[in-house]
Amino acid sequence: MSNQSSKAPATGFPEFAVRCDAFNRFFDKPLPSSTFHDLVNKGKIVPMKSLRGFYRLNDSLRRLGLREVPALPESKKHSIEDILRLAFTLIDPDIFPAPAWMFVDEAVDAQIVDHARLHAEKHQENVDQLESIQEKLAYFAGVLDSQAMMEAGVSGLAGS
Repeated sequence: MSNQSSKAPATGFPEFAVRCDAFNRFFDKPLPSSTFHDLVNKGKIVPMKSLRGFYRLNDSLRRLGLREVPALPESKKHSIEDILRLAFTLIDPDIFPAPAWMFVDEAVDAQIVDHARLHAEKHQENVDQLESIQEKLAYFAGVLDSQAMMEAGVSGLAGS
């Protein structure tokens, strides 16, 4: 895969991680799968690093000579639990499967992915030190429980 640089300068719009289907709305007819993958191989459509099946929308649109988009209409807010689940998927997708919302959402804001990467970096070393899958899953459950307790404690304090 070539690392072709963008021909036009970035407009400052945020980057979005999208599935290949999201590109079809920019063309009169849906792109055949082979054409899409040819564009990926030529560096015109840019995959997201460490997030299999998602592509950088605005960078790709710019490389294709199309206008970038400032926002996605169906952009959704995700909870910290959603972000933690994505973070652990980034650590090891074989043990920690992708969160269910990723199969439904056509696009993910790149800020969500960056936030998940930060959490992944924080937990990567601890997970790598654990030997069994059960220990890794228990660690993950502990992280989720800890986050839930912190959220409950914060809202509990606000009600006092």
